[in-house]
Amino acid sequence: MKGCAELVFVSNHAQEIYLALAPELDDELHRSNVMLGLEDGSIRLKIRGEDTVSLRAALNTWIRLVKIAFEMVSL
Repeated sequence: MKGCAELVFVSNHAQEIYLALAPELDDELHRSNVMLGLEDGSIRLKIRGEDTVSLRAALNTWIRLVKIAFEMVSL
């Protein structure tokens, strides 16, 4: 069973957060695929997993990375 999640994060610092997260796209993920996009004042994160376990693992990783990036720009 394949799964997909698409999340949109709105911020006044969207470009800075996007630039901080973009290098993480180079990391090889097993059984999942991540797409990151920058739109007018928002970041779109799309994660596809081959199964629910890989989708959950990728979501946990990326949500944590986004949370850290948001915290850093608010300092």
